[in-house]
Amino acid sequence: MDLPTPTAERDIRVQITATTIAIIGAGMAGRLSSFPLKDGDRFKDGQLLARFDCAVQDGALARARAGYEKRRKIYEIQQKQRQLGSNSALDFEIASAELHEAGADVAAAQAVSSRCSISAPFAGRVAAVMARDYQYVGEGAPLLEILSDRDLEVEMMVPSRWLGWLKVGARFDVAVDETKQTYAATLIRVSGKVDAVSQSIKVYGRIPSGADTLLPGMSGRAQFHPPS
Repeated sequence: MDLPTPTAERDIRVQITATTIAIIGAGMAGRLSSFPLKDGDRFKDGQLLARFDCAVQDGALARARAGYEKRRKIYEIQQKQRQLGSNSALDFEIASAELHEAGADVAAAQAVSSRCSISAPFAGRVAAVMARDYQYVGEGAPLLEILSDRDLEVEMMVPSRWLGWLKVGARFDVAVDETKQTYAATLIRVSGKVDAVSQSIKVYGRIPSGADTLLPGMSGRAQFHPPS
């Protein structure tokens, strides 16, 4: 029977990481008219992250909607006249085609206008800011780095021979350097590949929600308790 792993070897360096992270880019080229968040600010799911000056795009959408209403009324008149037999089938078909064309114009204008504002895809926190209010940015330019600080993981490399006893669901403790606190954690995932040179493997753990003091990038040590 193998001897238990030495205590010193059970202390593993760990890093706190965010599983949900995104770089928010500009969906269009233009000048930012509203860019309210700063580094470290929290935001809610769906909250406005940025808005562009879109007077031209908004005007185009209003014009497209007005054109649609005009074609809709013409179509309704042609439809009534067709039922009464006072117009030709061609006139009715033309009115119907023009209504569909006007509807397509509205959809296209709405698609352009929707790029004028950017909403948060999830609740979280700003990790970095790459733009400023009233700045002109190009399409695709990075604006913000955001992450979910409520969905944190613990990453670490452990000896591959631990796989004989270390399984998903195993409990361990994490002492975080920055907070000087120790947290209970659970192993949730094991990498699919062993590093042959170091004879180690990456594993992932999760600290239950409620650890509000933790931030991505923090580090510390994990202590495991292998069976005797």
